[in-house]
Amino acid sequence: MAEYEKTSHSLTTDNANAIFLSKDDIETQRSNEDLHGKDTPKRIFGLRWWKRRSNRIVPAGLWPRVVYCMIGIVCLSIWLAFMLAISDSGHPLEQSNHLSHIVNTNSDSPERDYILLQGSLINFDMEKRILTISWVGYPSTYYGNGQFGDIYDPDSPKVRDGIEIYRDVSSERYNATYISGADNETHWQWTYQIDNRTAKPIGVIGMHPWDGFDTDIMFTQKEGRGGWRQPLLGYPFDEWHGEVVLVANNVTLSNRFNVNGTGVIEIADIGITDRALNWRIAPEINNTCLGTDPATTIDLGTLDGNTLPPSCHLKIEFEATRPLVVIICAITAVIVNWTCTIFIFIITCETVFMRRGYMLQGMDILSMCFTALFALPTIRSLLPGAPAYGAKIDLIGILPCTLTVALCTVCISIAKLKIRRTTQKEE
Repeated sequence: MAEYEKTSHSLTTDNANAIFLSKDDIETQRSNEDLHGKDTPKRIFGLRWWKRRSNRIVPAGLWPRVVYCMIGIVCLSIWLAFMLAISDSGHPLEQSNHLSHIVNTNSDSPERDYILLQGSLINFDMEKRILTISWVGYPSTYYGNGQFGDIYDPDSPKVRDGIEIYRDVSSERYNATYISGADNETHWQWTYQIDNRTAKPIGVIGMHPWDGFDTDIMFTQKEGRGGWRQPLLGYPFDEWHGEVVLVANNVTLSNRFNVNGTGVIEIADIGITDRALNWRIAPEINNTCLGTDPATTIDLGTLDGNTLPPSCHLKIEFEATRPLVVIICAITAVIVNWTCTIFIFIITCETVFMRRGYMLQGMDILSMCFTALFALPTIRSLLPGAPAYGAKIDLIGILPCTLTVALCTVCISIAKLKIRRTTQKEE
C-alpha cells in the first residue's frame, strides 16, 4: 500500500511539473532523453551522430528542398551565362575597329605615301562631353602592283623631318615648284597645301616609334535624335555624336617645295583599340583624298591638277551609345522599383482603407515602409554609367516610386497613431 502511494505521488508530481513546462522545454527534454538513450551513438561528431542531428533538424521534405535548390542553381547559371554573353557583345565591334593595314588601290595606281593611325580610347567624360583618344602613326608607302612597304625608318629621307598632324583644317590643291638636284632646273608638281596657314600642328610623328598625339573630341546630340535619344537626359538610350578632321603634312616635302604646309599626304585608315567602360564607341571615316570613287588614288605628279580631288583630309565621325548591359540594368532597376512600390501601395490600401486593423499590430508594416523609403532610391546608384540626377529615368522610375512609398509610410503612421489613441480611450 505504501509502495502504491509512493508511485502515485511520483506520477502526480511528474504530471504537475509537466503542466508548467512549455512546448520548447518539452522538446528540449525529449532531445536530451534521445541523446542519452540507448540508440544515441557514443562517438560524438561521428557519422551516426551527424545523421541523427540532421534528421532532428530536417525531419522531412528532402526532395522539395532539392528541387528548389536546383531551380535556384539553374536560374543563377542562366543569369551568369546571359550576362557574360551580352558583356562580350562589343567584341566584334572592337575587332572591326582594328587597323586593317589595307588601303584601297588598284594595279594602275602610282607610288604614293600614306599614314595609318592607331587610336586608344583613354576617357569619355559625360559631364564635359569630351572623348580623349591617344593616337600613334604608322607611315607607309605603296610601290604599285599591289606592293606595300614600310617607310617607318628614322633614317629614311621621306620622314627625316617628321610628319605634322593638323586638326580641324583641310587642304587645297597647290601647284608647287622645286629645283631638281639632278639637272638643277625648276620643276612643277601638283600637291596639297594646308588651307589655314596660321594653324599649328597638334603633334609630330614618324621620327620615333613612340611619337604620338592626343585629341579631345567634343560630343553633342546626334542630329535628328530627340526624346529618349538626347544625351544624358535619355539615359540609357541616349546617342552621342562627335567628329574630328585630321590632315597629315610631310615636313620633308614642305622643305622641298620651300613652302610651309605643302607636303600633305593621305591618312588612309584608322584603328581603335580598347573599349570605354559602359560605352560603345563606333568610328566611321571619310577619306576625301580618294575622291568619290574608292578605287581612285592620288597621283601628285600629274600635270592636270583638275584630276585631283578638291581637298585631302580624313574626317572621323564617332557615335557613342550605351551597350546592352547598361540598358538591361537600367530597365531592371525601374521594374524592381515599381514592383516594390506597387506591393507596398496595395498593402497600405488593404490596411488603411479596407480597415484591416489586425495588420497594424506590431511594427512590421511600418518598418517595411521606412526601409523601402531609403532603399529604393539607392538602387539608382548601382546603375552603370548613370548621369547626375534629373534624367528621364528618374522622373519615371525613381521619383514617383519614392513619393508613393513616402505617402504610404505617412498613412501607416497615422493609422497606427489612431489605433493607439482609440485603445487608450477604451482603457
